Order: sequence, then structure tokens, then C-alpha cells
Amino acid sequence: MRTVNPDQHEKKRRELLRAAQRRFAAEGVQASIASICAEAGVSPGHLYHYFPSKEAILEGLFQLVLDEAATHLSGDVHDARDLPALVADLYSGKGPSLLFDLLAESQRNAAIADRLRRHSAEMKQLLASAIARGQAAGLVDDTLPAPALATLLLAALDGSKAIRLRDPAVDRGHEREMLLALVSRVLGNRPTSPTASSATAQD
Repeated sequence: MRTVNPDQHEKKRRELLRAAQRRFAAEGVQASIASICAEAGVSPGHLYHYFPSKEAILEGLFQLVLDEAATHLSGDVHDARDLPALVADLYSGKGPSLLFDLLAESQRNAAIADRLRRHSAEMKQLLASAIARGQAAGLVDDTLPAPALATLLLAALDGSKAIRLRDPAVDRGHEREMLLALVSRVLGNRPTSPTASSATAQD
């Protein structure tokens, strides 16, 4: 009996998820198993060894996004600019196709609607935890509870995915700067520069 190397198995699994992510982004959730296999350069039998169905692939993608967000948002928050930068880097450059297609499909598919809701709740929890750290450090507006700020931030970030649909000329560097400004305003970050601190002390 062949021994399966867990690290190699997980590496291949992630490669297949990336291939599926590219096809879903290009074709929507209607992308076929054949299309995903062609993108990944594997046979259907090989793909099914890792994922028994397209639904399992979507589940894997939801979890992959959450795992990456959890790792990314675990960064230290020592400055008022840190948290907005972490969030902007997490979201910038992400195309709108898959999100909007999932939202549309959720109106017809109860299973996708349920998973999308759970994904949103988990992402909100991750953001709320990061915001709470910023509030505890005195760097983020604490006049609203962290979960409420996370909800506002999610709504703004989801809407930001339409930037390049509305204006295809926007480049990714400028998109990140706009996201950074948006996130900073939603969080109400407090100034930390010596000039700002001096001005506050003199008032």
C-alpha cells in the first residue's frame, strides 16, 4: 500500500484549488470539471482523488480564502496605518467575477447561499478580531463595536470589487491606494504622527 505524504497531498490540493479559482473567475460557478481539469493539467480521475465533486471544490475555495485571511490579518497592529494596510493588501487585486457570480447563484442554489452566509460570518469574525486589537491599542475608533465596524467594512470591501468594472482604466496600484483610503475612513483611525499628537496636546 502506497504511503501518502501529507505535505505533498496538501500542496497538490492547493494547486488544484488555484486552477479551479482561475476557471471560476473566468467562467463563473458554471465552469465544468473538464474545464478545471484542463486548467490544472490533470485527468478527471486525478481531480476526483482530491475532490469528490464541484461542490467540494467550492467548499475548499471558501476555506482557502478564510485560511489566507486568518494568516494575513494576524499581523501586528502597532500603528494607525497597519490594519488598513493589512486589509487593503488582502483585498486589492481581487477581481469581482467570482464573488458576484456566487451572489447571483445563491439566489438559485440554497447550498451556495448557505455556504456564502457562513463564509461571510467567518470573515466578519476575522475582521472583528483584527479591529478589536486595533481598538485595544488605541489606534481604531472604538465608538462602534468591532463586529459593527467589521460589517461596515465587509460591505465597503465587497462593493470595492466593482471598481474595475466601473472603470477598467484603474490600475492595481491606484486601486490599492483607494482601498487603503476607504478602509482608513471606515475604521476612523486615530492619528499617530508627532505633529498630530502635538496639535491635540495644544488644543
